[in-house]
Amino acid sequence: MFKYFFNGLITVGKSIINIFKYFIVGLFNILTIVPRFIALIFIFIFDKKERNKIIKKKKKPFVPAILLLFSLSIYFMCVYTFFRWSVQTMKINNLNNDIINFSDVVEEEDRNATETLPPSVDTDNNNNNDNNYVPNNNTNYSNTSYLSVNFDELKRQNSDTVGWIKVEGTKVNYSVVQAGNNDYYLEHDFYKNKSSAGWIFADWRSDLTNFKRNTIIYGHNMNNKTMFGSIPSTLRSAYWQNNSNNHYIKLSTPTANTVWKIFSIYVTEPKVDYLRTVFTDEEYKNFIKTIQGKSEFNFNTDVSIDDYIITLSTCDDSGKKRMVTHAKLVKYQPR
Repeated sequence: MFKYFFNGLITVGKSIINIFKYFIVGLFNILTIVPRFIALIFIFIFDKKERNKIIKKKKKPFVPAILLLFSLSIYFMCVYTFFRWSVQTMKINNLNNDIINFSDVVEEEDRNATETLPPSVDTDNNNNNDNNYVPNNNTNYSNTSYLSVNFDELKRQNSDTVGWIKVEGTKVNYSVVQAGNNDYYLEHDFYKNKSSAGWIFADWRSDLTNFKRNTIIYGHNMNNKTMFGSIPSTLRSAYWQNNSNNHYIKLSTPTANTVWKIFSIYVTEPKVDYLRTVFTDEEYKNFIKTIQGKSEFNFNTDVSIDDYIITLSTCDDSGKKRMVTHAKLVKYQPR
């Protein structure tokens, strides 16, 4: 683990040094070479004698001038993108830190707390199933802590708040909101201000009070690793080989604190076959088999039709496919 940590630090350090180096080189060229070319262009335009000399020598001053202007445009676009990326990162992080502070988000390990079964599994009208199974007595999860969140203040700030999610081993640690559709929070932040980063939100069909068989949560894959931008890192071997600290999703809602164990991660085409919330027993059995079969890694976690599932959906790093994470409920504590 320390090896990957130090390698990561070295990589980040080198990247920062390279960015700073190329910025300085570009700035130096602008301050030294650019003025000379601009002066030559003005001389060519306004000084007839010099222009004739250049023409007689068969030089083409506009070719380097055009190349220069093109290079400058690319350079300033890169500088603008870098600073926009940095400002956006700071803005999102500051916003989320403020939310964390007034929400009193902490992790608590209450092994003596009462753990009960969640409400009944929600199936379709053809097949109601009240036979629920949540392995609260499984000692494998006894040391896994819950999240504790002050939802009173969160709901005062935004009444659409339905939970708080933290994905171990990633940077995901955000409040979860829910609207009447799956479009609004794609382009609005927690305070309902327009934002290209959007916010973390639950599918409008999901019920975070009475869990359905599949609870779906979305978030943008931001290049600055905010929102669900760090979720694709779970595909790296360093993540899924770390059994002790990763593989858990902690979801706190106004009615319960829960812990979910990841059992499938994969990249897929932008389809909706994994975005279902209600199933018959047979459909659910086939669904579990399908998503387990797609996993990039075998987590050796048994999942049955009696289990509840949470699904995290975001774009992959290419933006053309979907990065999907599935986890099953392993601890449930009513609030």
